Amino acid sequence: MSKGHRLFFALVPGPAVRKGIERIQASLNVAGRAAKPQQFHATLAFLGLQPPELIPQIQAIASRLKFEPCNIVLDRYGRFRRAGVLWLGASEIPDPLCRFQHSLVDALLAAGIGYDKKAWNFHVTLYRKMRKPVSIMDPEAVEWSLDGFDLIESVSVRSGVEYHSIGHWKARPGG
Repeated sequence: MSKGHRLFFALVPGPAVRKGIERIQASLNVAGRAAKPQQFHATLAFLGLQPPELIPQIQAIASRLKFEPCNIVLDRYGRFRRAGVLWLGASEIPDPLCRFQHSLVDALLAAGIGYDKKAWNFHVTLYRKMRKPVSIMDPEAVEWSLDGFDLIESVSVRSGVEYHSIGHWKARPGG
């Protein structure tokens, strides 16, 4: 029996955006482990291992928040050198998204729910375990209409990890 669930809140792209990210990923010549397209996401808050009895409380917190729909353009690369990660991100983060991410972590903090307090960096991981820097060109821009967010559970399986949505909340206009 599991003692906890590895959880995070995330933005999950729909099929068209996922295909655009996949096209960009496939165009790169990177020595590393490619992220699986079905796992593309942008983390809003990483909660880590949480006890099962807290899941309803975490879901209730998410239900009380208002996520305003907005668009973001994935148009730049970045690296987490120490982690060997190449990511796709955005030159500009829309104000409604920034406000929502702050309200999410504030609500988690107020409820005493632990989360990773590292500075938030909007990104979608393309590659992990890169062994050397890559020279890459500017990415083809992919526009993403953000229309909701998910609570995701990361489950260890033989082939690595799988992500399962255990809650989805639709965006509501009028921040």
